[in-house]
Amino acid sequence: MRALAILLALWTTCAAAQDWGDLDGLLDRSLGDGRPLAAGGYWLPDNVDPAQARSALGVIYPVIVGAAGNFEIRAGIFRRTTTGFALSVPVSGLFGTRPRDAAFLSDRIEVTTTMPQPGEPRCCPTGTARWRIDPQTGAAARLD
Repeated sequence: MRALAILLALWTTCAAAQDWGDLDGLLDRSLGDGRPLAAGGYWLPDNVDPAQARSALGVIYPVIVGAAGNFEIRAGIFRRTTTGFALSVPVSGLFGTRPRDAAFLSDRIEVTTTMPQPGEPRCCPTGTARWRIDPQTGAAARLD
């Protein structure tokens, strides 16, 4: 079973992760297509308290089979429903790994990812990029 990386800036106890439910399953069903994942999944909610969270950014990295260790990114904006979280809109145009520092603002979601710097090998990126995601359309655009 792959590990799910829950990125929560103010995470206070390991036990709190229990309240999120089956995030691996949710991300797999909503964003995956059955392929193995290169880096597990990322769940970046608008609130660290599962009872208070209303939106979240979910990201997975499915392996591109036969492509020598390459993977793609699949992301989506999730919203709380009466039965739990559900995919609201897929995100397009987002690149990078290790998403973090998500900010849920009134008109956008911002997130930072790790990206290769110019001339840097793709295996070992050290740069960062900040992204703006439209919560209505899921369109991502690089800010820096």
